[in-house]
Amino acid sequence: MLAFLRLTRPLNLLIIAFTMVAMRYGVVGGFLAVSTDELQTLAMDPAATLFQQVPGNTFAHGFPALLFWLLVLSTVLIAAGGNVLNDYFDTRTDRVNKPDAVIVGRSVNRRAAMLGHWVLTAIGVAIGLLVAWRGGQPRLAAIPLFAAFALWAYNTRLKRTFLAGNGLVAVLVALVPLTVGLYEIPALQQMYGLKATGTAITGAPVEIEFGFHGLWAWTWGYTAFAFLTTLVRELQKDMADIKGDQADGCRTVPIVMGIGWAKAITLLYLAATIIALLIVRSRMLTGKFAYWYIGAGLVVPLLLSAGFTYGASSRNQFLTAGNILKLAMAIGVASAFFMRQLL
Repeated sequence: MLAFLRLTRPLNLLIIAFTMVAMRYGVVGGFLAVSTDELQTLAMDPAATLFQQVPGNTFAHGFPALLFWLLVLSTVLIAAGGNVLNDYFDTRTDRVNKPDAVIVGRSVNRRAAMLGHWVLTAIGVAIGLLVAWRGGQPRLAAIPLFAAFALWAYNTRLKRTFLAGNGLVAVLVALVPLTVGLYEIPALQQMYGLKATGTAITGAPVEIEFGFHGLWAWTWGYTAFAFLTTLVRELQKDMADIKGDQADGCRTVPIVMGIGWAKAITLLYLAATIIALLIVRSRMLTGKFAYWYIGAGLVVPLLLSAGFTYGASSRNQFLTAGNILKLAMAIGVASAFFMRQLL
């Protein structure tokens, strides 16, 4: 049982759950808290409701907490099933790249691993469909279905295909923060509407437009960060695993184009990420906290990862570059909990 649990990669699953929690309680929750503070400064009496749509002048989540946690469970289960499937099909390459870490075929037989994949994926998809239905957004049922299909396609075929596998993994990772926004923001717009009229502290009538559309910018920002950094991480992994991938007939970027070009593309993606962060810091987040958080917390580890990637010549060195990037990714996600300081 413990060996099968290792197949699901619990740490990666915790990161997925942490990202979704950060999006709901950090990004959306922080945005609502700042909006509440601004609204309460307009009220004649803090205890009196200014707008009928906002009882007590306090914004709350429109997407129910129970459905959110079911959404997290669905995403984690589908990812766990995908991780098991990945180890199932990667046995040959893992015997070359990390022979001591092979589980499928040793501690867990292949039939049990495949059965575990189907059970985890089926339950995850079923919960995802339930969330889409109960959340009043049936079109979002396409997300868990797409994720399950994409993970199967990746592991059975696209992982060995030039560029396609890297791009698909980046899309799936980017869907984690995006999915939360796709549920949370429309629920807020449905609960509060777009505009409201009330009486300000001066006694004059006030019309206000709820700026929930601003949340889309934050959601897409975290989505883009996840996409770009995952592309980098995938290339770093491909360079670290080149021997095993060659033995398995894969056509990854370092195999097709060479390590030099793979490094160049990786550095290009890292440069694009750093430049985007610096633009956001200079034009949108001009406070002192944002200045140091983005500069020291994100740009520095991204530069370190770039430096280690450029100088890497062995598997362990590429893995070190990837671990530094993971740190930057975690710091980026954690920034969601400092939304009040960033805004």
